[in-house]
Amino acid sequence: MKIDIPDEIAKSAGLGEREMKEFLAVSLYKKKRINGVQGGKIVGGSEMEFHGLLEKYNEFVNYDTDEYMEDSDILKDF
Repeated sequence: MKIDIPDEIAKSAGLGEREMKEFLAVSLYKKKRINGVQGGKIVGGSEMEFHGLLEKYNEFVNYDTDEYMEDSDILKDF
């Protein structure tokens, strides 16, 4: 999919192409519509780079109780 945003709209929003991708990815992630891997793909980076980007937008990594429990079980084996 390709999204075409007229230059005058991007200019009035004060966002370049990279920033527009970041904004879209963070917004979708915040609404739990995508995961960190997908967010990284949208902005052209890795999941870890995307998680670092979340700080720029004052957002947090989505980490729910089920993920915590799964990680906790894995760590018990070490």
